[in-house]
Formats: sequence, C-alpha cells, structure tokens
Amino acid sequence: MKAKLFDKQSSGFDRVEIEIKEGALHIKTAEHVSTYLLSEITFSSRLGNMPRSIYLGDGKVCECEDNDFIDKALKEFKIDGGSGFIHHLESNSIYILPALFITISVIFLFLKFVVPYSAEKIASSIPQNIASQVGQGSLEALDKIILKPTKLSKEKQEELRSDFKKMTQSLQDLPPLALHFRFSEEIGPNAFALPDGSIIITDQLVLLSKNNNELLSIFAHEIGHIKNRHAIRMVLQNSAVLVIIATLTGDATTASSVLSALPTMLIESSFSRELENEADAYALFVMKKNNISLHHFADIMTRLSDGYEESKTQEYFSSHPITSSRISKFKD
Repeated sequence: MKAKLFDKQSSGFDRVEIEIKEGALHIKTAEHVSTYLLSEITFSSRLGNMPRSIYLGDGKVCECEDNDFIDKALKEFKIDGGSGFIHHLESNSIYILPALFITISVIFLFLKFVVPYSAEKIASSIPQNIASQVGQGSLEALDKIILKPTKLSKEKQEELRSDFKKMTQSLQDLPPLALHFRFSEEIGPNAFALPDGSIIITDQLVLLSKNNNELLSIFAHEIGHIKNRHAIRMVLQNSAVLVIIATLTGDATTASSVLSALPTMLIESSFSRELENEADAYALFVMKKNNISLHHFADIMTRLSDGYEESKTQEYFSSHPITSSRISKFKD
C-alpha cells in the first residue's frame, strides 16, 4: 500500500510502500526495507476519510490514505487503533439529530450565558485610560459621521450643564463626566453615553422636554450605562470571538482592538433589556438622591413612545428599548 514517510527533522517526505504481516510493519523505499514491530508503533484513530498517521518508534511518521487497509490489518492482528469512537458516530445517521440538538443547545447556552458573563468581567477589567481613549475617539468619529454642532443657545447649554454638575457632584466611582450637545436630523431625539464619561444629547431631545428635570432623569439613566460599562460590554458581546480569546488568555487589554467599532455599535445596535434595567436602577438611585421626582423620567419616555412624531423618535428606542414595565417603575 502506498504511503508517505516523514522524518523527524524536516517537513519533507518520501513516497514508500507499506505492508503489515507477521506482526510487523514493513516500509519499502527505493533503497531498502525497514521493519517495525507492531507492538512498538501507534496508529491514530480513524476520522472520516482523513489520512491515517502511523507513529514509528524512531520518531518518524508514516501517513496512509487507505483507512480500510489499516482497519483490516489492525483487526486481523487485534491491535487497538481501529475506527475509533468519533468515526463510529459520524458513520451512523442515527446520531445526526441528537448531535444537532446538542450542538444547537451548546451554542445557545454559550451565547445566552457565557458570552454576556465574560463580556461583563472583561469590560470591568479594562483600564479606564483605554476606555477614555475609546470614548474620545468615538465622539470624534460620530461628529464626522452623523452629528453636527448644536443650535441651542449658550444660555440653555450652561443652564443644563449647571444642573448636571449639581446632580453628579456627589456620585462616586465614575470617570470624569462631561455633557455634550449636538444636532442630528438622522437620529432625532436621542441621548447616549461613551466609556470616557461623555454624555451626548441631541437638540431634538432637549426641545422635546418640558423641563430640565426630565432631561436630568435621562442623564441619570445614561450615567448608569457609564458606571456599568454597558457600551464596552455591548461591543464585546457582539464580538464573541474576542470575548473567548480575552477570557482564555486573561489579557483584557486586547479587547481594545475591537472597541474601535463603538461608534457604529451605538447607532446600529441596542442595549439588552438587562442592561437597560441596570441603567434604570441607577437612574432611580440618582434621582432619589437628588430629590428629583421619578415621574419626570416616565413623562418624557411616555411622550417619546406615545406618538410624538414617531418617525423621529423611533431612533431613540432602537438603542434604548422601552417597555411599559420600565416606565411603571418610575410612575410608582
């Protein structure tokens, strides 16, 4: 039977003929015949029609494509190393449906539990200086892509910044917070947070509000996203391969390579209900701490969801999915 013989010093090989008889493997080359006792060599298990490896006692490896030939010889001499369990499974159609069910279940459990858990742990371990660099770069990218300079008066901007500063001055364990105003016809009434502590709010959302407390409630919610590093977690969850690599290697700094996609993620993706609930919980804490009536958040969110120029407000909910249960928490 024709085969390939690899030595232990290079990737080159010699074409040989092999024969198994009298308890030994005989390898014939153009110059001579080498003999190896079957008790001194090892056969790889069969896997489909992949070439079979025969590991020789002197470190050389013989590769043969005729699996049936090897199986027959191993069976004849009662040597372990035949078809193998994997080959048995793939050769029987009865196992296809159970294998498919197990595969789908494992993938579902991995995406449902392992990836979010890993993303949370990795996001919390990324140094703040990396998160800050990502946030600053994201705002610059968004200014080029979809955001324009604000049209709000300087008096209104300073008024909101003053109220924002009063609300946040006693909050702890946060990066330096900054409020930015932008105009954008594409995303309409909207607000979002970046990992460096920046909160961006559009002119359209400011004009939609009836008082500053409504906007402060939105800011409190966005601060919740910053505190829990939701933007980074969202990017990592959408980059499951990176999550696996960072989890296995323990090198969270490698996650910064994918965070360059953050601007696109903020526009095209949405936070999960779990992340929104975490941000809502923090907003409740901040509003109570500052004696801001909870109904202000419910009021502006209800106004957004109850048909105020729906075509313009739907963009907010593409990144902040709203539910009646979320609104009810603030009404109560």
